[in-house]
Amino acid sequence: MRARIDISEVEASTKIRAKYLRALENEEWDLLPGPTYVKSFLRTYAESLDLDAKLLVDEYKLRHERLSEVEMQPISAAAPGRERRRQGPLIPRWVTIAAIFAALIVTLSLLGGEDPQEPVAPPPPPQTTTTRAAT
Repeated sequence: MRARIDISEVEASTKIRAKYLRALENEEWDLLPGPTYVKSFLRTYAESLDLDAKLLVDEYKLRHERLSEVEMQPISAAAPGRERRRQGPLIPRWVTIAAIFAALIVTLSLLGGEDPQEPVAPPPPPQTTTTRAAT
C-alpha cells in the first residue's frame, strides 16, 4: 500500500530536492549526482518515511554497486624492478648542512665568546672611627 505523501513536504523536511526524490522513487539512478549522494539520500528519505534505512542502502549496494576491475585485483607488493624513484629534497643536502653549521657558529659566538668586563673598582677602605678621649 502506497502512502500519499506530498513531495514538497518531504523536500522541506529532508532538504533533498524534489527532482532527486522523484529519481529515488523511480530508481532512476543516472539522474542522481553519484553513489555517495544516492546512499545519503536513501538514508535520509527512509528515515523521514520511518523505513529501515540500512536495509535500503544495503539493497542499493547489492543491486547497483559493482567493484571495478582495479578494485577486484589482489593487493600485491611492487614488482622487484619497479621501485619508485625517490625524489630528493628541494634544497641540496650541503646547503642544509652549511646553514646548520653557520647557525651553530653564530650561537656559540654569542654565548661563549669573551665578554669584555667592566673594571671593578676596588672596595673602599674600611672606615675607622676615632673617639676622642675626654680630657
